Amino acid sequence: MTTVFHYKLLLPAGENPVTLSHSAHQDVMTLSISLFVLVSLVPFTDNFYSTDPGQITAVVGSQGAAFVGTAARVFTSQELSTVPFFHLFDGTINDSFYTTSTFERDLALANGYVVGGPDTFIYPTQICGSIPFFRLYDSALTEHFYTTNAAVQASMLASGGWADEGVAGYVLDANVCA
Repeated sequence: MTTVFHYKLLLPAGENPVTLSHSAHQDVMTLSISLFVLVSLVPFTDNFYSTDPGQITAVVGSQGAAFVGTAARVFTSQELSTVPFFHLFDGTINDSFYTTSTFERDLALANGYVVGGPDTFIYPTQICGSIPFFRLYDSALTEHFYTTNAAVQASMLASGGWADEGVAGYVLDANVCA
């Protein structure tokens, strides 16, 4: 299992979206770290999750990322009843997209997305104390957002611009230790 954190990355106006490097993930203990990174709304917006401490270290500080909060716990290897949570990235629109669907993954790849990083694993159904990982999309920002917090989801939907894309999958609560 992995804890997912939330980061904010600020890019100067006129800068190109950051291409993140990915190094091999090494589990130091059973519970490894997975981070959630948010790139600024102006001029770019992106949310991404990573289980790679090297990737997080590369963007925190040196590329303007700042820790924002914890999102969820996910698995870094396939466990019983879990499925891959594919990470795709489109540098043209600066959007990270996550899905458990091979159809959505293949469609995104055919439309300019590339593999964005190491996949994690989540539950496709609500089992083992898992909670929904809601997926939202803002077409004006070309931005996907994921949260386990139903109040955050409701607030974003009420603010306008964001569309509910349902449940991306089921994760373990970041605030409950296993």
